[in-house]
Amino acid sequence: MSSGPPAHALVLRHRAKPGRREELIEVWRRHMPEAVQANDGHRAYVLCASYVDPDVMVVFQHYRDAAAAQEFLGNPAYLRYLEESGDLLSGPPEVEAVEPLWSKAVVADD
Repeated sequence: MSSGPPAHALVLRHRAKPGRREELIEVWRRHMPEAVQANDGHRAYVLCASYVDPDVMVVFQHYRDAAAAQEFLGNPAYLRYLEESGDLLSGPPEVEAVEPLWSKAVVADD
């Protein structure tokens, strides 16, 4: 059992303007992979394209704790992503904070 702060995770749904999800994903690919890889606060990060809605990009982020999630909001690459993606989005993302209860680490294909 861990004696530190509890792990923290987020599920985000980013809705692109109609037909612009691929552009949004390209902006993400330009700015986010290196920042996430270098961030010790991330335990896992999964970028997904929704099968249900062709305009939605879903992101799962598992952080060491809530403070690590808050700290990442100031990452320069994340701020550049926000700036460049703003015109592609139909509004702010839907964000749900969740409590990670169990996970399996797997190295995914790029």
